[in-house]
Amino acid sequence: MSNHYITAAEHLPDEERTETTLQITDAETKRIFEARVRIASEPDELTDPRPLRVVTGPHENVSEERYIELIDEIDSAGVNEDLLRRLASEQETASNIVNTRSDDLKVVLRYLVESGQYESTAEALRELAFQHLAENRPALLETYEEVRTEFEADPLRRALTDGE
Repeated sequence: MSNHYITAAEHLPDEERTETTLQITDAETKRIFEARVRIASEPDELTDPRPLRVVTGPHENVSEERYIELIDEIDSAGVNEDLLRRLASEQETASNIVNTRSDDLKVVLRYLVESGQYESTAEALRELAFQHLAENRPALLETYEEVRTEFEADPLRRALTDGE
């Protein structure tokens, strides 16, 4: 991976130095990816500036130079694996209760239970949520499965992260 990146002007946020997600291309490898970044006109406005060529025009032949600071990379399916890993680590010591505070959802879930379709509201919610995620966000579930497997298989990692 190089330290020089390219993006189209249409991808830039309106404000500089704010954290945003941006599609960028590694100038050396030509790999296209998304990352959470900060962008600035001057390098001294960022902690770890790297050159960013912003291209415009019908043939992307007009460019201007800016600077970019990579916060973290997001994989091609839009799943931020570092964030998912941190949340999985934090969840090992946190409550597993999810509260939606929704009267409507509670009524619908209770209906599903009392009509015999599910044993409990928790079971109904788990099954429906995972079914929805499997259909709409399969990459998230696949990445989480990999992260969870890493945590389950590595007692040393768990012991070290428990102390943080």
